[in-house]
Order: sequence, then structure tokens, then C-alpha cells
Amino acid sequence: MVPRALSSFVGRKDLLAELRRRIGVAPLITLTGVGGGGKTRLALELAAQVHRAYDDGVRVVELASARGGDPELLAQVVLSAVGVPDQATTTPLETLVDYLRPRQVLLVLDNCEHLVEPVAQLVRAVLGAAPGVRVLATSRARLRVPGEVLVMVPPLDVPAEDAPMDLDYESVALLVDRAEASVPGWRVTPENWPHVVRVLRRVSGIPLAIEQAVVRMRSMPVALLADRLDDVMRVLTANDTTAVEHHQTMAALIDWSHAHCTPAERVLWARLSVFEGGFDLTAAEDVCAGDGLPSDEVADALAGLLDKSIALPSADRSRYHLLEPLRQHGAARLRAAGEQHVRQRHQDHFRREAARLAESFAGHNEAALLAAVDADMANHRVVLNDLIRDPATAHAGLQMSVDLARTRWYTYAGRLPEERLWLGRALAATPPTADPLRASAIALDAWIALCLGVERELVARRVDEADAMAREVGGPVPAVTFVRGAYAVLALGAIEGVELLRQAHEEFGALGPAFAVDHHLAHILLTVSLVLLGSRDQAEPAAEEFYAECERLGAQWGISWAHWCRGVVQTRWGDPVGALDVLMEGLRVQREIRDKWGPLWSIEALGWAHSRAGDGSAAARMLGLAHGLHRVTGVRVDGLVPFAWVTAQAVARAKAVLGDDEYARAYASPAESVEQALAVVLDEVPTPEPDRRPGGLTPAEWNVAKLVGDGLSNPEVATRLVISPATVHTHLTRIYRKLDITNRHQLITLLASMAD
Repeated sequence: MVPRALSSFVGRKDLLAELRRRIGVAPLITLTGVGGGGKTRLALELAAQVHRAYDDGVRVVELASARGGDPELLAQVVLSAVGVPDQATTTPLETLVDYLRPRQVLLVLDNCEHLVEPVAQLVRAVLGAAPGVRVLATSRARLRVPGEVLVMVPPLDVPAEDAPMDLDYESVALLVDRAEASVPGWRVTPENWPHVVRVLRRVSGIPLAIEQAVVRMRSMPVALLADRLDDVMRVLTANDTTAVEHHQTMAALIDWSHAHCTPAERVLWARLSVFEGGFDLTAAEDVCAGDGLPSDEVADALAGLLDKSIALPSADRSRYHLLEPLRQHGAARLRAAGEQHVRQRHQDHFRREAARLAESFAGHNEAALLAAVDADMANHRVVLNDLIRDPATAHAGLQMSVDLARTRWYTYAGRLPEERLWLGRALAATPPTADPLRASAIALDAWIALCLGVERELVARRVDEADAMAREVGGPVPAVTFVRGAYAVLALGAIEGVELLRQAHEEFGALGPAFAVDHHLAHILLTVSLVLLGSRDQAEPAAEEFYAECERLGAQWGISWAHWCRGVVQTRWGDPVGALDVLMEGLRVQREIRDKWGPLWSIEALGWAHSRAGDGSAAARMLGLAHGLHRVTGVRVDGLVPFAWVTAQAVARAKAVLGDDEYARAYASPAESVEQALAVVLDEVPTPEPDRRPGGLTPAEWNVAKLVGDGLSNPEVATRLVISPATVHTHLTRIYRKLDITNRHQLITLLASMAD
């Protein structure tokens, strides 16, 4: 998905047209040019225009949060942004390549210059294995990957000094667009036209420089701005004879913006450069205040940076970020000021934040806590990476890994293999001495491996390792008790595991409010276990008690699981038709809080309920959607024994009603994302029916074929679908091969016969 732009796109029509022609042919296009030259905005606009040409869509990856050159972290950032179905038994890069291999995707990699070699390795691996993938990169340096097409993104065209007034110049159009939005009543006139031209020529048509110049127009007429720019460029570039002109211009304009900041704003600008992926006001105050910048002045300084368009707000103004060229300028100022201790404060802040999020569960704030982890995950990743790499801080990295795992964000976000990555790296970086933290980390690792369906023997060894360390510690380690019970229930289908889960629930409760989230999770799994393995006399009161507890707490994620438990009880022993309403209500809660994990099990349970109610076709559709989601998230349902048992019974009942062939047709309800599956189930969107397209054509191929059938030429098809003629030709070649025909006339004839 292409992020929604908060401002209009201006200019670049000819360049966009050229890029549309090239992108269907070249496996890799790298947009390069001066910082602030509009590479990112151009890439996003191009992606928005051509996304329909890619059956599996566009994926945009912001690589600023993968600093440090760690290839594994880079691959993990790409996995997270792309929404790849992680697999616990492969490396992140292998998982990415396996996912992309059969797909047609446009992968946009933004800000590659600080990671050129690891990005190049990743791109080589992807393009070498996935012929349907195209990569669009933005970078100040070429990636040097075979087949790379390097496209220089020039500044916008500017009028000559004596040019007559003409608003069609790209630089003029951008200045007018931004000025009309921020300087009420301003417009270009014959009188101010010469000064507009001087401004644009002084900033060399660089988009970010134009936007920074417009900021000054709020406080001075354009004629005075032109005079000031003449002075600024003459003074700031007088002694620099080596810089490339456009780089020199951009640096001078940023320096000028810096000079117009108050002292507090300059300090804050430099210190904000330590954040990855954005920040909120609380974080800015905690990390950036002190040493000459009082805490109560941070908000005012931030407001000044926002007013000068140096910091940019999110749509709801709850978070902020710096554009990359401005962030880099701030980072250089931070280094020059010798304030590297600010990075330590950034690290300390997010260590404390991870601990706070793990310990602050009260129930009603559950969704907000999960959203808070999600918003700052780029910051958490960078801090984790730095802590774990340094032997002096590796133990703190282990603690932070455990804290983030305890928030359950990785489960909620469908990123369980990433949790194993961090836990595994932190455990490997710390001495294997027996202590409760290490035992808990091993237990958490075993729990995630169990959820992902890692080979049972490997999970069993991990559980035994955690158990042995807990005995060596000499006291109860609730996380170990929990994973022992979970293993017994989920891997062995043993009702005896219920008592261990009950014990873990009590042990977490005894630890007090700081472990309320762990106590709550143990209650969830205890209830799920009784619902799946217990008798009606055990399951029904347990489900009602859990529902009442979640209602009391106001815990939305928990409530969705309470609906699941009540729905499964009704499915097994009561009214399966009534169970459908209960399960659907839980699914609606999961969509509301953007849960990426719960819908797997809710949709699966809908299949169970439909099967019990005698609707084999609906049961098959739900089970097909659920199993597609299991694949997308890397979960092997056959490794979770009680779920597999109930599903096997549901499949047998549905097949008895439909027969094997009809069941297989109804089951073919593919879901490539949780959002797609939720739309199908909750919004009654028809499920995809690929068998209606002849020869297994993909959606993009079918769109091309239908337009050809309507008599459109290749260029006309390209214009209609906003793709290049070369891409149309590629689609037609595949269409002919799949349909066993050789030319356009045969295709038109075949489509006409289908219409008959």
C-alpha cells in the first residue's frame, strides 16, 4: 500500500511518463539526486500510478530505521513493512525471497544510501529468485546490482531571468501551490513575477528548498525574500568551490533555515535527529530536554520547528518526524556539538518505555498500549540492536527483549518470528548463567516456537531447558510454568496441562500489578484449553468467568478471545447457529483494534460453527480463509493439536455434506492478508474466484485480456491501466502461453466465445 500523501504532487509529468515506460522492463530503477530533490515523493507518486499493474500490489519500505548496516535487521525491517509471512525456521532474507518468488510486486525501497551494500545484497537475492518483482529505490548512491537503471532526479525546471510570466514551469507551480496553502491571499502577479523568478533561480528549483523558501514568505514579501536569498547564497557558498552546485544550494538553504531558528529550536533540531521513524512530544521532552534546553521549553521549540516546516506532524498531530535531509543536517549538528550523550538518553528512554508498556496493563488501556508499541517499533528495533551488539549492555538488551515480548505486540501484529529473532540474539549475546530473566526469555522463545509450529522435538528441548534453569534458580518462574502447560495442551493435547496453566495464572497474579498482562494471557490460554479439551461442565463456566473478567477490565483483545471461547462452547455443546453471532462480534472487535493474530482463530472457529450447523459450503470457505491466514503468518495449525483435532472434525462433516470436489472448490478462498479476510467475512465481499478466469490468468493479466477483447491497442491498454506498453506486451506473452494461443485475434475470439 502506498502511504497517503498530505500534500499535492506537482510537476514531473515527463519524468513520470518515462519512468512508467521503464518500470515494466527494468528489474531495478534507482532514483538518485540531491537530498531534498524529491526522490521519495516521486517514487511514491509513481507507485500510486502503476500499482494496478502488479497483482500483489506495492510495498513501501522506509529504510531509515535500519541504520547500522546489519543485514539481518535490514531484512527484518523489510519483512515487517512488506507484511511477509514470517517462518520461524528460515532466515529473514530466505523468508522474504520465498514469499516474493511467485508474486508480482513493486517493492519501493526508500533512503538506501546509508545501507548501499546490504540493500544491494537483498535486492540481488530477491530479483534473482522472483521474476515478477520490480524494485524502485531512492538513494544518493547507485546500488550496483545487475540490470539497475540509474535515473537522475533533476531539480524542477525554472524560468529564465527575463522569462515572461508563466505558471506552467514546474518550480513555479510548486511554489504557488505551497504558498497559496500557507500564505493566505498570496498569488503571482506581473509585479512580483521577477522576484518569484529570482527566488526559484536562487534555490535552483530544488523542491525541499522551494518549500523552505515558502516558509519565509509567511513573514516577508517575495521581493525581500529574493534579496535575502541573494545575500545568503553569496555568503554561505563563497568559500565552497568543491561542492556540486545543487548539493551546495540545498546545504546553504538548510543552513539559512537553521540560522532563522531560535537557539532552543536549533538545539532541539539536532537532538531530534536521534529518533527513528518519528516521535511524540513526551519522548521529545524526555530525550531532548536538559543541557540548556529546559523541559518546559521543548513544546514551544517544537512548535517553532513545525511552523518552519522543519518538523512535520502526523495527520492527528500526535507524532512528528523530520524529513531525511533535515534529519541528517540535525545529526551533523549533534556530532559537531559533541552531544552524543543524547543517543544514550534515546536508548534509556526506550528501555524505560518497553518496561513501562510491559508493566502498565490495566485492561481498559490494552489497545492503547499495543498501539504505543506499534508506533515506536522503529525506535525499539534500533535500541535493541545497539544494546545487544555491545557486550556491556547485552543484558539490558535481553531485559528489553523480554519486556517487548511481554507486551504481546509481536502476537497482536503477527510478527512472532521477529520476537524469536530478538530473543535469540539477546540470549546468544549474554552469558548462560541461571537467573529468572534468562529462564523467562527461554520460556518465551519456546512459547513462540510452539505457536509457530516449530518441530515438536525442538520445542520440547527448549521447554526442558527453561524448566532446568528454573529449578536451578530455586524459585517459581511463572513464564516457565506457563510454557510447560502450554506445551502439554497445544503440542500433546493433554488435559493435564490445564493445571499447569492454572498454576501459572496464580503465580503471575502473586507477582502483583506489574505482571497483570502476563496474568491476563495465562487466563486466556487456560480458558481456551478448557474450551477445547475439557468437558462442558468445565468449559462453560470457565468461558463465562473469563468473559465477565474481561468485561470488568475492559480489555478489548481479551474480550475478543472471550467471545471466541463462548462461541466455541456453543459450537461444541449448544447452538452452533447462535455461535456464529458470538464469533462475528469477536471478529469485529479484532478488526477495530487492528489485531493481526486473533482473526486467524476466529475465522477458523466460524468454520467449525458452520460445519456443526450443517452449512458445508460456508464451513469450507471459512476454513480456506483461515488456513490462508495461517500460511500468511507462518503458523502451522497442525502443530497445535487441539485446534487440529476440531478442524479435522469440521472438515469431515463439511465433506460429508458437499463431497470432496465441491468442498475443494468452496475451500479455495485465498487470503493474502488479514484485512482481506476480514473484508470477506465481515463485509460480505465476494471471495476471489480464480477459476472464472480462463487458464489461471492473474487479475492483472485478466484486466489486460478484457481490454484487448474490447478492441484496445497495446498503447491504449497501457494508458487505461497506467502501465507501460512494455508491461502490456509482457502480460500478453504470458496470456498467450497460458491459454495455448499465439496471437491477438485468437484471444479476441476466445473471449467472445466465453461471452456467448
